Amino acid sequence: MFKGGSRGRKGRSGLSESDQADAARVDPGKAKTAARHTAIGLLSRREHAQSEIRRKLHERGFDEEVALEVVDDLTRKRLISDDRFAEMFIRSRAARGQGPVRLRGELRQLQVPAELIEQHLNDAQVDWTRLAVGIRQRKFGGKAASNMSERAKQVRFLQYRGFTTDQIRVAMETSCADELLESGDGLDPPDHDAEF
Repeated sequence: MFKGGSRGRKGRSGLSESDQADAARVDPGKAKTAARHTAIGLLSRREHAQSEIRRKLHERGFDEEVALEVVDDLTRKRLISDDRFAEMFIRSRAARGQGPVRLRGELRQLQVPAELIEQHLNDAQVDWTRLAVGIRQRKFGGKAASNMSERAKQVRFLQYRGFTTDQIRVAMETSCADELLESGDGLDPPDHDAEF
């Protein structure tokens, strides 16, 4: 059943959410239809995880039971897919320079099943280490950190972006190696097992 609450938007039925709420109070059977129209409107803007749609329906005043019923129905019809959502989420966030640790955490918060998260992180055509190197260089330039304070700042930035310790280590060492190679020192690249 619809509990109320409105933002004045017009749904697919042409009724605002407040009009849908009034209709749902008069005829509880209309609550499911109104919730379905609201969910489809949300999905028409972008992919959503099942938990997001349930939460958004609940925020708009729909009972938990109605929200769950609508989400289950739309999932069976493949209009909502955590599988598709996880793939899209990882691809778009990686393009923004976010690493696998952060993506895994955000997807877990959205209650996407762990096996889907791992599958899509593994299937993503992303070289996470190269991404970490590129993000560090874009933010801080190609030169190595000049002191420990600057180094710590860069490491914290990469951690916040969601990169693993190994990816961060390579990103930090890559800047040093690039600098040494550019200077013509001829030293071998740094040992990737070294601590940063």
